[in-house]
Amino acid sequence: MNTYKTEELPKDKLIEFFKLHWGSPEMVISSGVYDCSSLDGFAIVKEDNVIGLITYVIKDYECEIISLDSIEEGKGIGTSLVKEVENLAFEKECKRM
Repeated sequence: MNTYKTEELPKDKLIEFFKLHWGSPEMVISSGVYDCSSLDGFAIVKEDNVIGLITYVIKDYECEIISLDSIEEGKGIGTSLVKEVENLAFEKECKRM
């Protein structure tokens, strides 16, 4: 398993992932409408398949997780993705996550 920034993966692979698991790459949450396939994030890839994916936005020193998916449950994939975002938020000096 390897961890990648979402920008390192082909966009069509991200769109395919979101369509398969969410029906669309568009996410509607309380803070707005987002195209998750174009957001910053991290993905865990195993044998050329995305098995975990997290997207987030950072605005005004606040980091918000927009989506989180773990295909193989109970293996710590979601936890490791959240930690990646937490580390980044700390580096970017976010005051709130």
